[in-house]
Amino acid sequence: MVTSNRDRAKVVGTLLHVVNGWIFAIVYALFFEQLHAATWWLGLLVGCVQGIFVVVALLPILPGMHPRMVSDFRGPEPTRLLEPPGFLAVNYGRATPVVLLIAHATYGLILGVFYLPR
Repeated sequence: MVTSNRDRAKVVGTLLHVVNGWIFAIVYALFFEQLHAATWWLGLLVGCVQGIFVVVALLPILPGMHPRMVSDFRGPEPTRLLEPPGFLAVNYGRATPVVLLIAHATYGLILGVFYLPR
C-alpha cells in the first residue's frame, strides 16, 4: 500500500503489522480494565470477534484502499495487480479464514492470560 518495491513492502508491512499489534494490545488492555477482569476465555472471545471482523468486514474493502490491488470496478491495466482477497479471503487459500481466525483468537488468548488488571 505504501511502496511499489515488493521487497521493501514486506519490511514495511511487517513493521505496520507489529505496530498495529501494539495498538490493539492497548485496546485490549483498556477493555480488560473496564471489565476489571482478564481471563483466557475473555481474551479468546475478543480475539475471535476481531478475527471475524477482519475476515468479514475489513478484507472485503481492501481492494478499495490498496492502490495496487485489482477490484471489480477496475478494468484491464498494463501493470500486474495483486489479487483481491475475495469472500472470506478464500482467494488466498481455503484455509485462510480459519488460520486468520485462529491467529486472532490466539492473540486475544495470550493477552487475556498475561494481562493483569489493576
